[in-house]
Amino acid sequence: MEKMIRRAGGDMGVRDSFYIGELAERAGTSRDTIRYYEAEGVLPEPRRSGSGYRLYDAAAVERLRFVDQAKTLGLTLDQIAEVLAMVDEEREPCAHVRSALEARLRETKDRIRELRALETRLEQACERARSGDVTSEGACRCRIIEGTGAPVASSSAAV
Repeated sequence: MEKMIRRAGGDMGVRDSFYIGELAERAGTSRDTIRYYEAEGVLPEPRRSGSGYRLYDAAAVERLRFVDQAKTLGLTLDQIAEVLAMVDEEREPCAHVRSALEARLRETKDRIRELRALETRLEQACERARSGDVTSEGACRCRIIEGTGAPVASSSAAV
């Protein structure tokens, strides 16, 4: 059974707001996430009850669901905040979103290429380790690793 919250006029009736725990349940997230989103400006500061409890409306649920959908496309919280700021200012965000998604797609394809190259190096190293083909002249730290022929420096961050 849902708790009723007094409306601004003080009468009990149609529910127009709910507490943070109820918002978390409705949006499928945690209270900590909601507080974090408020701190980051993704979710506006809610109004407060007379005793200081956060009070949210249905728009907060929809906003949190939008954030989750945007995250599934790989947008960062900063990018999502930019989009929401545009929406709040009644500006059209779709061109901005398209540009961000195209950049994210390029990054993803680059990362996939890097991972495929890593996969090949790992398969080769595992095969060398299984076959016993790990001999080399002189002292070494580990013949399996030193036998990869991997470049000394990489253009991307270490995996």
